Amino acid sequence: MNYFVYVDGILGVKTNEKEFPWSYGTVAPESTKEKFDECKIKINVDVRHSNDVFGADISLDKMGKYHYFSANRNEDKVYYERNFFGKSKLRYSIEINGNEINVIVGKNYMKYVKHRIMGLHSMSYTLTDITAGLLLKNGIATIHCSAVNEDNQSIIIFAPPNTGKTLTSIQLCKDHNFKFIAEDFALTDGENVWAVPWTSTFRYYDDINESKVDTIVNKITSVLPIMELISFKKNKSIDTYLGEDSIKHFSRATDIVVLERGKSDIERDKAEGLRKLINLNKYEFNYHKAPSIVVMDYFNEGFSPEAMYETEKKILSKLIDNCNYASISEENALNYANVVLSEVVEKKR
Repeated sequence: MNYFVYVDGILGVKTNEKEFPWSYGTVAPESTKEKFDECKIKINVDVRHSNDVFGADISLDKMGKYHYFSANRNEDKVYYERNFFGKSKLRYSIEINGNEINVIVGKNYMKYVKHRIMGLHSMSYTLTDITAGLLLKNGIATIHCSAVNEDNQSIIIFAPPNTGKTLTSIQLCKDHNFKFIAEDFALTDGENVWAVPWTSTFRYYDDINESKVDTIVNKITSVLPIMELISFKKNKSIDTYLGEDSIKHFSRATDIVVLERGKSDIERDKAEGLRKLINLNKYEFNYHKAPSIVVMDYFNEGFSPEAMYETEKKILSKLIDNCNYASISEENALNYANVVLSEVVEKKR
């Protein structure tokens, strides 16, 4: 078994695979059983190399059917089966037992289903959706943001995709010695923020490239965005760029910034800020319509995406109430970091 901890004390994965890249981390270093056992939410991923995924004692014909899913009423477990090639099948089962997610998945599914295509979701996306929902049942929201820390000030940076939140957080860390919290995902209960440090979207920024290969890959990607789906080289972790002691794993949230493109301007309307935070999270996370969650909700009233969404809104409302807020508009994404320094950091010093 291999162990990976994606959020210290909160989220870990145990698997018989050598790695498990997903939305909560593509470059997580291997961890230990002890660290995994400390996590609030534990995910067990068993990849079966044969077509035998469900076991001989499981009869899908005796269960309720929902498209490609089968399930028993009032059980937090679903079975997925779909014809693949010849007599082979695409199969997995997912069971939620308290804060533990148990997955058995066929090798064909892991090998060939890599993205979201016409209702066919990769296991990494499927578990991202379920994990986001299970975290909400524990009063913790996943937020689509970057975040940095300096002393007692932790700044959470939201923005529409490709606006510059990752670039801004990296600039603050590299050029101004901030601690790194996140560049794509973080967790919050409305008062605190937990680092999700092992994502790796920052590799597309020229400002932090370290080789000619990076530059070439970035130029290809800018012309053919679909090439982002193809891995040319192994992703690097943030500590490769910033150092081993660069990550702030847990802190109190103090400031929220929303970055926008446009004429230079700053607004501080928290009601408008909350609307934007809810919108940006809705764009990124798909648990509201995730097939596995919708099916679980159909067979079991205790796993409702509507209830999860209401919890998410309450946590985001609590977060913005507890923090200072600023919406920063700039035409050039390279300017955001300096405005954050002058309008958010310096005003607290």
